[in-house]
Formats: sequence, structure tokens, C-alpha cells
Amino acid sequence: MSYTIDVRHIDFHFQQQALFQDLSAMIREGEFCAVVGPNGSGKTTLLRCMAGLLSVSAGKVLVGQRDVRAYKPMELARQIAFVPQHQDTIFDVTAHDMVMMGRNPYQKRWQVYSEEDEHIVMQMMSRCHVEHFADRSISALSGGELQRTLIARAMAQQAPIMLLDEPLSNLDVSHQFEIMDILSQLNGEVGTTVVIVIHDFSMAIQYARTALLMRAGHILAHDAVNVALTPELLRNCFQLVDSLQITEHGEVHKIKM
Repeated sequence: MSYTIDVRHIDFHFQQQALFQDLSAMIREGEFCAVVGPNGSGKTTLLRCMAGLLSVSAGKVLVGQRDVRAYKPMELARQIAFVPQHQDTIFDVTAHDMVMMGRNPYQKRWQVYSEEDEHIVMQMMSRCHVEHFADRSISALSGGELQRTLIARAMAQQAPIMLLDEPLSNLDVSHQFEIMDILSQLNGEVGTTVVIVIHDFSMAIQYARTALLMRAGHILAHDAVNVALTPELLRNCFQLVDSLQITEHGEVHKIKM
């Protein structure tokens, strides 16, 4: 069995505090995995370690059976597209130019973007429904519009792996389903490996094929979504009070006591 991402016995410390100790996880090629857990459980940190954005203090992360630290930045960008929860922007560019940055890993120094690059960018902007504000400054975009633009940029990278950190947090319900539909199509039709940090249990159960359940820097379950996200495991992981009930579809209801 080949693995796209192999996290092997990693330790990670932040401000002298151990967030991970001897943590391991394997993401198979073509997997659609939802990473679920309470705030502070280590979901974003794990995703950033997978993307090579954070360096582990022990163990290693393999991408395509190669240590993530051995890749050159542009080389790694052709393997992994990363969508952050928040994007800090130094320069105020247009939405079109932001998405075009997804083509940078394929450019040589001083190379001009090709017609193919432009076609890919406009295609991805159209799929994310952001083409109508292509010429608008990103500083003028709403949180949801910027989030969809960042997803379009990641799609323009055409990397075999896409890592997304809570991409639905700034989107209204209709756009949440649109983005999840797009990710599902990329996974099913193109074979893109998708790992998504997500808070909505029902959305995770509806779209993901596997789930990784985390709490306090530990992986409680990593299995088929209906095995890893059972009502009992979710209740224990999130330490829900007795007045909250979780259905097998991931819906949370408040019941009268």
C-alpha cells in the first residue's frame, strides 16, 4: 500500500510546550479525510506539519515517500496545495492575480504566464464562482469571497494533494456546499488527495470517506468516516453535556432534561 502523506512518530513543541509526542498518521493516496476535534486539539498544527510549514522536533513527515524537508519550496508546491484559515496579505493584488499565484510553481524565473495558465486560472475562478470580481482588489473582498479566491488559487496549483484548514468558516451555507462539491469532484474525478480541517460533523460525514479524530494532541481514531465519527466517539472527544445529542448523521440536537 502506497501512502501520499506518512507522519512518523513526530514530536512538536511550541514555547517549550509539547503539542505532539510520538504522533503518527498515514493519509492514503486519493483519500478524502476530514480532520475533526475541539479547538486546541492540534488540527491546524498537524496540517501545517504535513505541508512542511512547521518543522517537527523529532520524527519525520514523508510526502510521496520522501521527507518533506528534502523538497525545494517550488518543488513541494507542485505536490501540495495549502489553503490557510486566514491569509495575511502584504501586497494588495486583484483576485485574478491572487489565483494566478497558484501557477507560480510551474514558472521559470522571469517567465511570462502562458495562455494555458490563464485558461486554468479562469476555469478555477469560474468553478469557485469568483470570476465576476476577478479585477477587484483582495482588500475589498468579503471574508467569504477571499476564502473562495484562496481555494481557487489552490486548485490552480493542480497539485495531487490539497490541505485545507477550516475553509468553510467564512462561507454561507450555499457556498459551503458548493466548495465541498468541488472538493468531492476533485477527489473522485481527478484523484486529488484531500485533507480538510472541519467543524461541521454532518458535513464531514456527508462528504469525507475517512476521518481523523483528534483531542489534546492525540489521534483518537483514524478510520472510515462512519467508524471514526460515531456519536459515542464524538461525544467523548468533545465532552458534550448530557443535554446535547448527536445523531448518526452528525447532527447535534439539544434535548430537554
